[in-house]
Amino acid sequence: MSGAGRGPRPWRGGAEPSESSPEPPSPSSSRPPPSDTSPSPSEETTPPPHGPAHGRGGAATHPAPPEAGLACDRNLALFEEELATRPRVPALLRRIAPYSALSPDSDDGHAPRRLLGTLRGVAVPSLQTLLGLVLVLRLPWVVGTGGVLQATAIGLLLGACAVLTAVSLSAIATNGLDPGGCPLGLLSGALGPEAGGAVGLCAFLSAAFAAAAAALGAAEILLVYVAPQAAVLPGRGRGARLNNGRGYGAGLLGLLGLGAAAPPAARAAPLGPAGLLLALLGLQAGALRAALPGGPPHALCLPAQPGGRLQPCPTARPHGAGDNGTQGVRPAFPGPSARLLAQNLWPRPPEPGLGEGPGGAEDDDNDSSFGVLLGLSLPTASGVLWGCSRSGELRDIARSVPAGSLGAAVATALGYLSAALLLGASVEGQLLRDKFGGSLRGTPVAGAASWPSPWVPLAGALLSAAGAGLQALLGGSRLLRGLARTRALPLPHALGRGRLWPLVATAAVAELGVLLGSLDLLAPVLSVFWLTSYLGVNLACALQGLLPTPGWSPRCRLYHWGVSLAGAGLCLGLMLVTCWYCALLALGIGATAYKYLEYRGAQSEWGEGLRGLSLSAARFALLRLEDGQPPAPSWRPQLLVLLKLDEELRVRQPQLLALAAQLQAGKGLTVVGSVIPGDLPQDQPRARAAERALREGLAGAGARGFVQVLVAPARGPGLAALVQGCGLGALRPNAVLMGWPHGWRRRHDPTAARRFVELLRVAGAGGRALLVAKGPLGAGAPGGTLDVWWVVGDGRLLTLLPLLLRQHPAWRGCRVRLFTVALLEDNSVRLRRLLEAVARRRGLPAQTHVVELHDSDVSAYTYERTLMMEQRSQMLRQMRQAQRGPAPSQAPSAGEEEEEEEEGGAPRRGPSPGNVRRMHAAERLNEAVGRCSGGPAGAAGPAPRPPGPRPLDNYLEFLEVLTEGLGPVLLVRGGDGDPPGP
Repeated sequence: MSGAGRGPRPWRGGAEPSESSPEPPSPSSSRPPPSDTSPSPSEETTPPPHGPAHGRGGAATHPAPPEAGLACDRNLALFEEELATRPRVPALLRRIAPYSALSPDSDDGHAPRRLLGTLRGVAVPSLQTLLGLVLVLRLPWVVGTGGVLQATAIGLLLGACAVLTAVSLSAIATNGLDPGGCPLGLLSGALGPEAGGAVGLCAFLSAAFAAAAAALGAAEILLVYVAPQAAVLPGRGRGARLNNGRGYGAGLLGLLGLGAAAPPAARAAPLGPAGLLLALLGLQAGALRAALPGGPPHALCLPAQPGGRLQPCPTARPHGAGDNGTQGVRPAFPGPSARLLAQNLWPRPPEPGLGEGPGGAEDDDNDSSFGVLLGLSLPTASGVLWGCSRSGELRDIARSVPAGSLGAAVATALGYLSAALLLGASVEGQLLRDKFGGSLRGTPVAGAASWPSPWVPLAGALLSAAGAGLQALLGGSRLLRGLARTRALPLPHALGRGRLWPLVATAAVAELGVLLGSLDLLAPVLSVFWLTSYLGVNLACALQGLLPTPGWSPRCRLYHWGVSLAGAGLCLGLMLVTCWYCALLALGIGATAYKYLEYRGAQSEWGEGLRGLSLSAARFALLRLEDGQPPAPSWRPQLLVLLKLDEELRVRQPQLLALAAQLQAGKGLTVVGSVIPGDLPQDQPRARAAERALREGLAGAGARGFVQVLVAPARGPGLAALVQGCGLGALRPNAVLMGWPHGWRRRHDPTAARRFVELLRVAGAGGRALLVAKGPLGAGAPGGTLDVWWVVGDGRLLTLLPLLLRQHPAWRGCRVRLFTVALLEDNSVRLRRLLEAVARRRGLPAQTHVVELHDSDVSAYTYERTLMMEQRSQMLRQMRQAQRGPAPSQAPSAGEEEEEEEEGGAPRRGPSPGNVRRMHAAERLNEAVGRCSGGPAGAAGPAPRPPGPRPLDNYLEFLEVLTEGLGPVLLVRGGDGDPPGP
């Protein structure tokens, strides 16, 4: 960088101000006009200057001393103490923008490669459901017994349930978090360990039962339609069917487990969507062929007496020809017609003899109520949570999960409805009620209605069962592995390592479902557990919306807390209708898991809205929260507002109370504090009157909080004690909000500025964040612009403030712009992309801009201004020494020696090089802010670290220069102990 290695030069140009002046002018009393060559704030970057740089007012420029290039660029010299411990924004963005949490399948400690898009990463896993299996085995019976109306209502209900849950899942995925590759990481990161663990446990049980249902469905296809002679296990009637289902189901479940243990490349085929497509296309082709000339291959013989047993017809006969007591023969599949649709519109009970299963065993369970039909159909919509099963491998999770999940939910509903309407309009109702195809010689009704062969839908059903079983085993093992890794549930540690043991445990739990032996018995249990997991997702999203916090800011446009609440109510209603005692059992398991995880207090990310409920539980919650601090992503400012009262105990800066009310929005902790100089107990009545005045100010600002007034001999030590000792346990302020001392130059007390800076230093050393308001920020600006300047540090508090303010009506609709500074060595285009990625991750809806600061030449005006500042600081020190009296034995501080002497001990003829660097940085940043943030409703920027050994008076001078000529400004600095976080 130009001028970085040049030696120091004394001041040579321009007229030096007289050192005998009794009252030097303020360094920021005159401001030269800014350059009119500044770009618009909407431009991406500020172009570097061309040619020699010019100082303000056309003064010549001089190189900076060599110290400027040692610690940092001279344009950021004002933050050189900060940069000694915290990285610059470009380095921080390069570190946290490509951040990726580890997937549960990452044993080598490396994050997965993000190569998947919406189709392969979200849509295909979401469509790996039992829809193809249910369409072939049970949907004709559902349409025949329940009627087309009930089947349509079921399709609409399951579609609405899937879509509403997909919206809630999209809200979680667009909340700015980066999950670890499984639904548990996504849910726990956004909803907290308790809700995420409870939903994850219910989702794991439902995944295991889904694998069992896939195995039982495949076993039914094998024993009823493919090889009926294979049903050799002992038993009589329905017991034999259940025993054969258990035996063959266990064997097929073992095959699914072997397939799930195969390498990822061998199990990446989309079997479920392929099977569903094959079954739907075969059914549609069969209906189209039946509508064309040429009779269908099957005929249905009606019994002579209504209610008699239905017998299969060996061949089709012309209509009206009778044989063996039949009324006649008519086509079984006459093709789509409105007459047949109207005939099958209403529910009808199944005729005797239509429930014969393998070996001629009749099904004793003839219940065809709406709850039974609903329980058989709901497993078709069980793939919503699988949309985030591979979230750690998605290129853009915020785009892929909403599009893929919603698209798969809509496709599932449309597939179910189209198949139900097609069957109702194409097949005789009496044939639809034949559950096992006994009247068709062991051919399923959906297979007989398909073309070119009945094996087409059977093959699709087998593919669908294989895809759903593999997806359920893999997804369940991932969930179980995530639960074991949280160490919240009493699970063996082996389940948290590798892929084999979680897969074995999932298959073992699935074997419990296989023991039921029948898809009809398992489907209601599976449906209830899926609905319980959906209920947890929707209810948690609704609570996060009802308790608005900055940590919950989803970018999904379809999301509203009412949508999630409607989804939760729909899931609860469907659970109770399907199987009320199963619903109570599932809810009990979920509630027990939630309370157990709450008791154990799992350490994970948690939303502050739900954490606020715990804080309101007083003593129990305080003791519980005393064990640990909230993690960095859920950090929220709990404010201590420091106010001054006049002689009549009136608040001098009421705009601070309004700003505090806007920041907290009625949530969190707000403590308003003040210090009254005096002694106890003489000034106790005055302290109580001050408390009443502060409470009235809080009420007038529309805020709720606590009031604390200290009586101390001096204001400075009293404020330091208030900052350090305010609060109790978790109800302790972690941020200090104070006003700017506007009249610090005009006061007769020369120690006022020193007391203010000492208070900033005490608050920062205590780990408190600092917010210094300069200007009427409490007025708000609905529809205006709020500019955030991120220069140093992790910027967590800076990017959090716009989210806090936008929740209040005074700032609602305010446009947010996020600025950062690029130096000569930074790539501005890449820096802006990284800045956009971090803003999306933190949920900040902001326009991002990168401002380039390439001109590092120090102008003559800067030298003159710095010299005037040092002269004024010297006068203030002399005044303080005169007030304290002579102290010949007191040695000057290190900062005073820097201003008075060179390194070799000779008196300096010009300003301090360090102060010149800082003044130059303040001017350059002020010029950039004024150029790019012209006319904003408010601006938030970083406050440099309070000075150490350097004279404290210069700190306020630098801040005055930094904010000179700007509108309302909020200077922000995180606590010295705050850890950075993505």
